Amino acid sequence: MAVSSKMAVAAVLAALSHVAVAAAIGGVVSVEPPVQQLPSSWRVAGPAPADHLLELTFAVKQRGRKELEETLLRVSDPENEHEYGWHMTNFEVQMLTSPREEDIAAVEDFLRSHGLEPRWASSNGDFVKAVTSVEVAEKLLSATYSKVSHTSGQEVHRALSGYSLPPNVAAAVDFVYPTTHLPSLRQPLRSAVSKAEDSYNSPKNLRELYQVGSTEGKAASNKQAVTAFLEQGYTTDSLQAFWNKFCDGIKCGKGLPKLIGDATGGSPGTESMLDIETITGVSGNVHSEFWGYSGNSPDNPKNEPYMKWLQQMSNTSDKDIPTVFSTSYGEDEGSWSFAAATRLNVEFQKAGVRGISLLFASGDSGPNCEQGKFVPQAPASSPWVTAVGGTAPGASWPNPPSASSTSPSEVAISLSSGGFSDRWPMPEWQKSQVVAYLNQSGLPDQTKAGYNISGRAFPDIAAQATDFFVYATLPTPGVAGTSCASPTAAGIFSLVNDLRLASGKSTLGFLNPLIYSHKDAFNDITHGSSKGSCGEWPSKPGWDAVTGMGTPNYAKLAEVATALPAGRYIPRGEEEPQDLSLLV
Repeated sequence: MAVSSKMAVAAVLAALSHVAVAAAIGGVVSVEPPVQQLPSSWRVAGPAPADHLLELTFAVKQRGRKELEETLLRVSDPENEHEYGWHMTNFEVQMLTSPREEDIAAVEDFLRSHGLEPRWASSNGDFVKAVTSVEVAEKLLSATYSKVSHTSGQEVHRALSGYSLPPNVAAAVDFVYPTTHLPSLRQPLRSAVSKAEDSYNSPKNLRELYQVGSTEGKAASNKQAVTAFLEQGYTTDSLQAFWNKFCDGIKCGKGLPKLIGDATGGSPGTESMLDIETITGVSGNVHSEFWGYSGNSPDNPKNEPYMKWLQQMSNTSDKDIPTVFSTSYGEDEGSWSFAAATRLNVEFQKAGVRGISLLFASGDSGPNCEQGKFVPQAPASSPWVTAVGGTAPGASWPNPPSASSTSPSEVAISLSSGGFSDRWPMPEWQKSQVVAYLNQSGLPDQTKAGYNISGRAFPDIAAQATDFFVYATLPTPGVAGTSCASPTAAGIFSLVNDLRLASGKSTLGFLNPLIYSHKDAFNDITHGSSKGSCGEWPSKPGWDAVTGMGTPNYAKLAEVATALPAGRYIPRGEEEPQDLSLLV
C-alpha cells in the first residue's frame, strides 16, 4: 500500500475514535467494524461530497433460515428419491423468509425519523432502501464516508470507519450497504502468444471437448444468464461479430440476449463480453440474458452492484428467472464482514431452493498467497455456490478423453484458485472426496501455508481457462482466467437443464451434492498444478484443490440427469400470487 494511502486510512481510522465516542453517547451499537487495510488497488481520495446521493439499503433479518437450509439440502440430494427436485416457488420462498413485522417497522421508523422515505427493495421487505445524501447517511449510521478510488479509475463512496445503529435497529438487520465493502474489479488475463484460429477454445472446440456434439436446446422456457458489474458493458455488435467468426454451421444462443439491470450498454468490457459470448457459444438455442450493474450509473445514486443483482434475482418471478447464472466476480474471503457474508449465503440458498444454479469463477491467483499464507477466494468458497476452477489444453485437445489415449485432453492450469474456507465448515456432501485428497502425498505444508483442512473445499469443478478469443469492440485473442471456465461450465449445465425441462421435470438447482455423488460424469484431471509464491496445489485423482471433481462431460451428465427423480416441474409461464401483504 502506498504511504499516502496508509496515511489516508489512518486519518479515517482516527476519525473513527470520534465517531465511537459520539456513538457511545448516542446509545448506538456497532454493526460492522472499520476496514483495517485497503486492498492494494484502492486508495482514499478524500472525503465523500456531502451532497452526493447514496441508495442506502438495510438487509432486514429473515425468518425460516434453518428450514430454508434443510429444505435446500433435501431437494438437492440425488439419493433422496422422494424429494429431489421438489423446489419451492419464489412466492413460497418469500413467505418462508419474510422478516418480522416489528423488524421492518423498526427500520422504516428509523429512516422516517431522519426525513427519509423507506421503500421495500424486495417483495417481502427483507431489503428496505432509501435514497439519501452522504451528509444524512453519516448521521444515520454514526459514520464517516470517504471517496475511494481504484487504479482502473473507478470511484466509490464507503464508510471505512465502520458504522453503528440504535440497538433496536441493529437487532433488526444483518447489515447495511453500501458501507464497508469495496467491490472487486477483476479483468481476464491476456496471452501475447499468437495462435492459429482453430487453436482457440472456440464454441466448436469446446462442444467437442465436453461431448456436447450437435445437442441444442429444445425447451422453450429454458433460460441462462451471465452477470456483469462496475461498468462491464455489452454491445450487440461485438456479440454478433463473435458469432459470425466462430458459429458458422452451428447455432449460438437463441436470438439476442435480454438485457437486465442498470448497466447493460456503454463500452463493452472484455470480462462481460467473454461471459456472454462463451455461454451462448457452448449452449445453442437457449435463451440468454445479460444482467449488468454498475454501482454508479448516471441516473441512479451510488449503490452496491453485487447486492443489486441478488435483490433483482430474488424479485424476479419463476416465470422470468433464468435457472443458470454464471458470475466471474471474486475477491478475498474476508472482503465482506462475517455478518454480510452470512446473509449472502442465505441469498444463495434462496436461489438454490428455487431450482437456480449459481456458478462462480474460482479466481485467477492460484493458491492466492498473501503474506506467506493461502487466502481463500469468495464467493467461490461459499458452500452454496458451484465454484469453477480452470484447465488448459493437453496434448490431445480438443479430443475428449478416451481410455485408449495416452495423452491428456486437459491439464490443470497454474492460475486456477482453490483451497479451503476459513469461515465455512466442510459440507457433508464433499467430505469423503476431499479427505481422500488430504491423505495423499505432495500437498503443501499445512503448518506453513496456513490452510484450514476442516473448511469448505473449492473449486467443485473446472473447465478450460485459457486461449479464448473475445470480441469487445475489437478482436481480443488469448484471453485466460477462470472467467472463461465459469460460463463454459454454465452453458453445459444449461443444456442438461434443457433436457429435463423438455421432459416436464425439474431443473437441477443447487449442483454440488449431485456433482460429488456422480464423479464419473466428470473428466478427472490428474496432470498439472496451481502455483503461488508460497506453494502450489497439485492435481490428483478424484477431487483436488485446482480442478475440483474435474471437467463436465455432457453426454454422461445427460445420462445422470435422465435417471434422476422427476422432481417438481414449475412452469416458467406460471403466474404467481400478487397479494404481497401475505408475506409479512
